[in-house]
This record gives sequence, C-alpha cells and structure tokens, in this order.
Amino acid sequence: MTERPAPSRLCYGCGSENPQGLKMRFRLEEGRAIAEFTPPDYLQGYPGQLHGGSVATMLDEAMGWAVYEQGNWAVTARFGMRFRAPVPLGEQLTVSGWVFRDRGRFLEMRAELRSSKGALLAEADGIFARVTGEQAEEMRRSYEASLA
Repeated sequence: MTERPAPSRLCYGCGSENPQGLKMRFRLEEGRAIAEFTPPDYLQGYPGQLHGGSVATMLDEAMGWAVYEQGNWAVTARFGMRFRAPVPLGEQLTVSGWVFRDRGRFLEMRAELRSSKGALLAEADGIFARVTGEQAEEMRRSYEASLA
C-alpha cells in the first residue's frame, strides 16, 4: 500500500507533493509573506504570459500565508484582483501578502506581484474570515504537517 501525502502537501499553491502544483515557498519578512516563483510555460494564457488564474492563485496564496504566519486561522471570504501589466513566463516573480487591517472576525488583506525588476504586475485585496473550534484545529494540524 502506498502512503498518501499529508493533505497540506497537496495544496495547489504551496504543496511540495503536488506534481501539478506551483510549489511556492514562503518566508516572513516584516509582517509580509514573500515567495519568488518562475512561472513555467505550461501556465501560459496569452502567448508568453502567465494565465490570469495562476496570477490569482499566487496572490491568494500570499495572503493566506500572511494570515497563517501570524498564527491566525482564516479562509478567503472575498478576493479582488487588478492587473497592472502583462505577467511574463520564464522570469522570476516576487509575490507578497500582508494583513492590512485586523477587524476581529475579519482580516483585510493585500497582496502584490512584482517583476524581477520590481515593476508592479498585479495586486489584490481580500477579506479573510477567522475560523474557530474544530475547523481552526484542523487547519493548524495541516499547517504544521506542511512544515515537517
């Protein structure tokens, strides 16, 4: 019998064992969750450009990691995104997310995607809703398993 990976390791955005995933790795710097990522050709939308759905995934993932890195357990309740420039394939990009405002039950989030030269390519804002009880405990366990 083959052992299945921990569910957190199958995350499309950050899972280390998802063969189709982005495998993004985040670090925390000055309250921001930051990752570098070079989009491969198979994520193409328009020729030479990253598909918009992949851009959305990167921005949402950055906001999620900013939440988790601060010890909060929350899920995306609202997400809005704006493109500022075409997002190229094959170039290292930097995505960052942070908690903009803590409103108790809800967290206002921001994220941005920048080129290797620092140009703003896309940005997002979101509302994350805190979870409690059993759902929060399950998220904590999955998060810790992803670090192991």
